[in-house]
Parts: sequence; C-alpha cells; structure tokens
Amino acid sequence: MGRTIYATDQIKNIIESNREDPRSLNVGLIVGQQNDSEKDFAMMLVPTPNPDGGDRSTEVIDDQWLAQHSIQVSRMMLGGLKVIGVFVICTTSELLKKIQPKLRQTVFAIHKHMKRKQIIELEDRVTDRILLQVSSVGQTKSITCRSIDVADPNSTLKPADWKYQSSISCNIATTKLQVDLTIPLTAQTGKSALRRDLNNGLVPFLNSVKQAMATIDQQIKPGEELFESRSSKPKSGKKGSVTSTAVHTHTLELFTKQVFDNCEVTKSDCVASFRLTGCIECRAYLNSKATVDDTIQALKEDAIRSIQARCDLLVDELAQDQDDAEGFNRITILPKRVFSSTPDASINVCDYMFPDESATDCLERFSEILGVAVTEDMLDLESEPLPDTDSLKQEADPSAKEVPTEMSDSTPEASPSKRGQYIAVAVSMSGALIAALMSYLTLSND
Repeated sequence: MGRTIYATDQIKNIIESNREDPRSLNVGLIVGQQNDSEKDFAMMLVPTPNPDGGDRSTEVIDDQWLAQHSIQVSRMMLGGLKVIGVFVICTTSELLKKIQPKLRQTVFAIHKHMKRKQIIELEDRVTDRILLQVSSVGQTKSITCRSIDVADPNSTLKPADWKYQSSISCNIATTKLQVDLTIPLTAQTGKSALRRDLNNGLVPFLNSVKQAMATIDQQIKPGEELFESRSSKPKSGKKGSVTSTAVHTHTLELFTKQVFDNCEVTKSDCVASFRLTGCIECRAYLNSKATVDDTIQALKEDAIRSIQARCDLLVDELAQDQDDAEGFNRITILPKRVFSSTPDASINVCDYMFPDESATDCLERFSEILGVAVTEDMLDLESEPLPDTDSLKQEADPSAKEVPTEMSDSTPEASPSKRGQYIAVAVSMSGALIAALMSYLTLSND
C-alpha cells in the first residue's frame, strides 16, 4: 500500500486556478508534514519563480534552481513543516512525459541540498517524497500522484493517493530559547571562513538542543503518547472531512545537557570572538496524528533551523560591510523573526528582518519566495523584541557573566562522572533576540 496525501480544499482551488494559466508548465514545491503511518498532509503549494520570468520549457526546468528555492522556502517554514515534494501543472501531455526524468532528478537534488545545508544531522524518519502531476488537455483533467524514496538512488516511483478534505487540524507548540555562546574566529579571512567558524562553533550548542529533554505544559509525557489528547480533538463530520479547525497552543520547555567529557580540543590562531546572546521564539505545527516525540523533535528542529538561518543571513550582511578595513569591535543585531498568517493556507510562515529593514521588505520576500500576498496587518512584529544594546555593551566580556542554571524537580541529576549539568534554556521571559558581538575582525571577499 502506497502513501496517502491529504490536501485542503484551498490547495484544490489553487490547482484549479493554475490549470487556466496560459504558461505551458508550472512547477513548484509542496510544503507539509509526513508521518511514519504513510499519511502525509499537504499544507501549501509554493510556485517556483522562473529564472528569466518567461514560460517554462523542458530546458528551463533547472533542478539546481528548484533546490535553491527549496532552501529559501524551508527557512520561512515553522517547525514540523518542510518541503515534502514537487508539483507540476502542465497543459500538454507530451511535455509532461518528456519532463519525467528531470522531475525525478529535481526531487533528489532538493534532498541533497537540504542535507548539505544542515550544520548537524537531523533525523528524517520519512524519506519518501511526493511528485504531483496535474494535466489539463482540452476537456480532460487528471491528477497523478507518486512517491519516491530519496534515500535510495535506485528507488522507483510508486503510486500514491492524493485526497482532499475541507481542512487539516493542527496544533501549535511554542517555546522561548535562551542562547549565550562565545565562538572563537580563526585568522583566516573571507565569507566562507567566517561561515565555517560560526558553524563549527554552533555545533556543540545545536547538538545540546537536539538532545534536550522537554516538558509539555510543565509535564513530562511518554514519547509515544499523542500530543493532543483525544478529548480535545475536533469533532469530525463525514468520513474524510473535518468540521472544526480549532487550534490549541501548548508551551514546551527544553532542558539542554552540557557535557564536557570526550571533547576534542584543537589549537588554532584566533583573531576575534563572536558572542551570541539573547532569546528567540520557536514554534512548530503538529497534526492530529503527531506524538509527543514528534512534537519535541519538530520544536527542536525549528530552533536549530532558526539559529542557522540568522547566522547565515548575518554572514551575508557582514560580507557586504567592508568599511572598517582595520577591523572593528561592535554590537551587531541579528535579524528578528517575523511571523505571518497566509491568505491561502491554514499555516503561519516567518521571515527574518534586520533592524534597518521595514515590514515592506518582509512583504516583498513573502511574495517573491512563497508567492503569497501578505499584508502588513497580517505580520506579527512583536513576538521577538529588539535587544537593548546598552545592556549588551556592559556585558561585552563573556567571561564576566555566568550562565544561569535552573534545576527542575522533574529533571534527573547529571552523573558526576560526566561532569555535566542541566541548563534551562526555555524559560518564561521576554528576552531579546540573539545579538552578535564582534571583536577585531577584518572581512575580505573570497
């Protein structure tokens, strides 16, 4: 038995409207959730913009271009959501047959780009990806859905069911993650060297987030238990449809375990220190079939993805700032996370905005990358306040500040042999966004 993909009526309307598009070929990404039970949920269709702005043809479908687009789309998704496949809408059956090999190649290219972009390896329990083909030739209209295992290069396309339902019920998990890191930077200059130093410095902390313990609504729950209790699920009408879309929000706390044994020590010449400090907002979407383990993993992945996205954007920003030829010592604010609802989907998305940017910049990126028309009143600009740079300057010496620890009655004590401790990194506080302290760093183009 193959996979079953449930899509909302909103997606159905989008597909129907795209069938009337005069272009011969429309290609894009499917965003949603996947489960071990072989039941997937398509939450959003994201059209991939054409490189030249014109009509697509077989030659124009560039798997690397779609893979790069998938990286940008993933950055705008909340935890629990990812690119689960590719869709194509075609007006000629001949062209649809010709592009089959290219579409298969595209799905694998997206998977490879995603894996290569990760600083630390994240668990991907479901490696099947969806290929949706919609044809509209004259009065004949058909939808063909298949899946393929991207972890197996020799995998073949398998049939899958594409079904519609009125809505997909989701719940939201949230937490606030406090970060306080100091990362040494080597004497090597250039954008790639800075990115490599930052990524290497982030690995221990991101691994601690990946291995963190978690409580849900201040309780420790069995991992195999459903995240949303049966009594709080929305009532169903006819089989295959949902009559209620009530969204429940739950607060999680993550407790990272800092262990210092078996750490590999390397010696290198360092010319700068990079300090990350502040608090970020993390959110994840979970469907009605999600377990407690699914929920915790989705929120951890959102935290890891968000930190990496901000650092990537900061490196790009610093690489363009070459005014200080002798180096500099300053506070640099990482981009804050901006959440937004979407008009044609039941999910929220996000963007990252630097202090010198405006809401208009976010609206343009939502339109260009996701193809959605978001208005300013749909933006949530207050979930992450900008940090107080004056207080950060007073704490410019990282060694003068101890990392606050908080032991919970439900948190097991760390083994003395491991010389570790549990640190509460998700606390009830209105902390500021991550900020970066640069010391005596000179950048030059690669």
